[in-house]
Amino acid sequence: MTPLLQHVSTGRPARAAAVRPDFQPDGEVLTVTVCPAPPDAVVLAVCGEVDSSTSPLLRDRLLDHVRPTCPQLVVDLTEVTFFGAAGITVLVAAREAAETAGIRMCLVACTRVVLRALTITGLDSVFDVCPDVEHARLRMTEVAAQIIGRSVDDDGILPRPRTGHRAPSPV
Repeated sequence: MTPLLQHVSTGRPARAAAVRPDFQPDGEVLTVTVCPAPPDAVVLAVCGEVDSSTSPLLRDRLLDHVRPTCPQLVVDLTEVTFFGAAGITVLVAAREAAETAGIRMCLVACTRVVLRALTITGLDSVFDVCPDVEHARLRMTEVAAQIIGRSVDDDGILPRPRTGHRAPSPV
């Protein structure tokens, strides 16, 4: 025997469910896409909402790219429309994994949604945060140059060692 649900009238009109105008039930709330990048870097473009339900996807995609074959990871957060505490947790975990693997990680963020979360938590001083991917690429090249003891020219290309400067000897 199947139970029957009875409709009980309360005398009030039924309320419509509140649905955001941009909500698409069959669409994805978060996408993480690998973008073209310099040979020694991976750029992951994150688009949508980062919250407790979407953060596992972001975590998995970030950790998929924390590997020794790619020494630089750029996470582009410019298209993120919501950034909750779960997103902060994912970024910290990815940063720790990247550090352990010897990979430099840089964030691209220019929106209030992301920058405010990073600032409130103090992570804006922990992560390299750049306003766009081009600045991130230059920042990564600058860091690489400092690590190997060379300077960077205007094109972001490592020049040959200057006279009087010796390249570090291989170990």
